[in-house]
Amino acid sequence: MTEPSASMPTPSAAPPGPALRPAASVIAVRRGSPDLLLWVRRSEANPFLGGFHSFPGGRWAKEDGPMPDDPEAALPTMARCAARELFEETGLLHGFRGALPALDEQRRVRKAVLDGSMLFWPTVKEWGLDFDQSSYVPCGRWITPHFSRARFNTQFFLLLFEGTPPEVDVWPGELESGGWIDPRVALREWEDEKIVLAMPTLYTIRVLAEGSHGLPGRLHAIPEANGVPSRHVHVRPAITMIPMRTETIPPATHTNAVVVGDGDVVIVDPGSDAEDDLEALHRVVEEHLGPGGRVRAVLLTHAHRDHIGGVEAVRKRYGAPVWGHALVGDRVPLDLVMVDGDVIDLPGRNHRLLRVMETPGHSRSHLAFFEEESRTLVAGDLVSGLSTVVIAPPDGDMRAYLKSLERVRALGARTLVPGHGPPNRGVDQMLAERIQHRALRERRVLESLADGPLAQDALRVCVYADTPEADPRLAALTLEAHLAKLEGEGRVRRDGGLVALAGGGSRESGDAPGRDDA
Repeated sequence: MTEPSASMPTPSAAPPGPALRPAASVIAVRRGSPDLLLWVRRSEANPFLGGFHSFPGGRWAKEDGPMPDDPEAALPTMARCAARELFEETGLLHGFRGALPALDEQRRVRKAVLDGSMLFWPTVKEWGLDFDQSSYVPCGRWITPHFSRARFNTQFFLLLFEGTPPEVDVWPGELESGGWIDPRVALREWEDEKIVLAMPTLYTIRVLAEGSHGLPGRLHAIPEANGVPSRHVHVRPAITMIPMRTETIPPATHTNAVVVGDGDVVIVDPGSDAEDDLEALHRVVEEHLGPGGRVRAVLLTHAHRDHIGGVEAVRKRYGAPVWGHALVGDRVPLDLVMVDGDVIDLPGRNHRLLRVMETPGHSRSHLAFFEEESRTLVAGDLVSGLSTVVIAPPDGDMRAYLKSLERVRALGARTLVPGHGPPNRGVDQMLAERIQHRALRERRVLESLADGPLAQDALRVCVYADTPEADPRLAALTLEAHLAKLEGEGRVRRDGGLVALAGGGSRESGDAPGRDDA
């Protein structure tokens, strides 16, 4: 996330990713003319794939049954998990023998199950229903990519309906909406950039768009549907993110490279020179290149080593020039210096137009790239999808960082690809939360000094009292950035090792609900 310096701890080798959590998901298909697929849209406020379309599903609960290590032996339990999650998220009670209770009773129980005051399976038993596992046909097992803070080992099940599809009732919360759609229409919406799709959803829709024949086998034929974590994420047509394992600041373990274009392409931030990471990147590049296409350039968001580790390997393989901010030239030989407002035009099946934006704050050399056709922001370390970004003076500047956040927020971006963590659809809310979080930290600084001067280390303890798990070294760096900003505004002063409110300094700095790391 940031480059170690004399004032900053050196990141160690990235720790193993989070443990896999068992989960189940449902691919519900109404066979007919046309075939219809059930999908749901995740709330934009959801921190994991907010605003993406996916399938109903969720985490295993103990009430679903025992969880053996063998995936085959776990299928009965995971089918029960899928049935419960389908009911919780869409109101569909499917796969049960016996007379279903009245709709009002189902809704009463669903509300109680969602608020945690009632268990699903004991209630099903009270209703006199028996679960028929045979209606839930296994059709693949997907594992969340390694970059994610929360990882799932998700068993997918196929449900087939005939006739009129059952009515779906999605209650706002983790999900925003849901319903039935012709897979061919869904695929066109993806290609027309009207929606964003989670990887299992995209790959499944591509299969279903070709018809509903032989579905279990055809869905199992997707390589990633066999317990093999995907090495890339298709964020938009002709925009693909490839997480590469790097030595970075936890909780991040990977840095996101991005390939843009499907004629000529550009590669943003190849952060690793490890053979397996480069192989994953090269596969995506080869898939993106159009007939006669070439790698137009390697683009760098900034000079921190977890974003430039693979630059020379990529330059050598493709004979591609390297472009970046002038200050990046201190670390990487540049073939072209990019400045604010530069445009990179990438014609192809999906036209891509990248506008260069100078976004200092995390680093003086920081650039972001705004793809204007899809309104996708390749943000680098302006934003992390896993935590807050460290602002470490002197290269980091809090005032410049906040201005950069406000500037990109005004773009109206629909999708954001961060330097670390998953892509996000709820861009405005994400950026607003980052700005509010910084205001909260600033307000805590001023409030902590209200009763008199404090030593800077004592001030750090006060300011980060709400996050005792925060790394004290990183917290100290970000506090230094806040103090430099407040000093520049004449609101605090430092004298003899103490920090104090300046005369007439305000104690207020805006409302900022929530909490975070640094």
